Amino acid sequence: MKDMSKQLFSISVVTLVLSLWAPSLAQFNTSIKASQPRTGLALDHALFGDVPSGKVRLELYYQFYNFVLQWLPKDDNYTAKYEVVIRVKDKNGRQVDSYTRRRELLVADEKRTRSRMDFRTNQVNFLLEPKEYRVVFSLHDKNSAVTLTRELELKLKDFFSKRPRLSEVEFVRAVTEPKNDSSVFAKNDLIIIPSVTRDYDFTQNNKHLLYYLEIYRGSDQADKVFVEAAVRRKWGSMVYRDSMTIELTSEVSRQLREISLDSLAPGDYELELKLRGRRFKQIDDLTAPFSVAWTQDALLRSDYKRTLQLIEYIADPSEISELSKLKTYEERYNGLTEFWLRRDPTPGSEENEVKNEFFRRVEVANRSFGFMRQPGWRTDRGRVYIKHGEPDELDDYPFSYDSHPYQEWHYYRRGQYRKFTFVDENEDGDYRLVFPYDGLNLRPDF
Repeated sequence: MKDMSKQLFSISVVTLVLSLWAPSLAQFNTSIKASQPRTGLALDHALFGDVPSGKVRLELYYQFYNFVLQWLPKDDNYTAKYEVVIRVKDKNGRQVDSYTRRRELLVADEKRTRSRMDFRTNQVNFLLEPKEYRVVFSLHDKNSAVTLTRELELKLKDFFSKRPRLSEVEFVRAVTEPKNDSSVFAKNDLIIIPSVTRDYDFTQNNKHLLYYLEIYRGSDQADKVFVEAAVRRKWGSMVYRDSMTIELTSEVSRQLREISLDSLAPGDYELELKLRGRRFKQIDDLTAPFSVAWTQDALLRSDYKRTLQLIEYIADPSEISELSKLKTYEERYNGLTEFWLRRDPTPGSEENEVKNEFFRRVEVANRSFGFMRQPGWRTDRGRVYIKHGEPDELDDYPFSYDSHPYQEWHYYRRGQYRKFTFVDENEDGDYRLVFPYDGLNLRPDF
């Protein structure tokens, strides 16, 4: 019998680990049903100086997918009702501002109610004093009575001083010409739609990362500044750098900049900005994280060898052998397209559920199981996760008097029972799979 104290500890840890993952799906086969991206609700923000008031403009961005709402039939359509409530509180818990939005949505196609593609983005602006705040965001589904909540702890700095200052960065999904003056996304003569997830999906029609920032001249009336921009991988190596001289002809200089995604492989990055004044002295700086999505296009463009290493998890050896013989970009693109078409459970539809689920699992593995400079997809837990999805039950034993930390992953809802055991022999977070490596021929111990 397992030690009861370890069992109790395991239950609390299991709840934490599974909450980081999306709903479980079947293994890769033609009967798979697509899961949804992460939790379906994303929240982000950026801070800017508001010249007329001298306060800080908090821009709060939120995005949610159709599938987080419950849709009910209505005539020949489907309807959903929701309410967004945002409360801004100071460090003493006193509410200083709020926002409420109620909407009813209508779609004609039932597939759109659970689509990975259909989402809604909005922006809410607050003018606040430069202090500490807690922002509580709630999305309430009127049909299901379910509420999703997110919280942000923010410290708003004063953007107006003697020397020039940088605003924060707004990562941008799209830019359009304004149709009216009342859009909440308007910034001067442009409509700037935020990339709330900061996750950039490289495609043939989307090859650049866009970001917006402001530079405040300061009371010393500086005439120009220098801005250095750099992009670093999560582990620190620089992959992009540029610099620009900006003439400060007004109190606020607004900048919409772009970075080519051609040189960025899938993964997590940081955008670093440094503001330099007279004699090239640094006077301000900021760092903002973003990511390049794990997609076939991004992988094919950056590293074909790694592409094949990834799909080896679900491919037949003969398929890898044929794909490895392809030389040109066009041949490789067509070969991979055929590879995924053979696994598409809904040929002719807009989505390939198996392909989408595969890359979702790769992304989760990279975010959850990376170790040192080893990406998550190359670790033992990442490999099992990509092949089999979320475990039906997970036992985590991080502390033990008589053994190394270890985890047991159980799969039993999708056919033959499997159990994978991962041991952290060096107690440094590197969990290695132990025999049997296929998880078979074991009896459940729960």
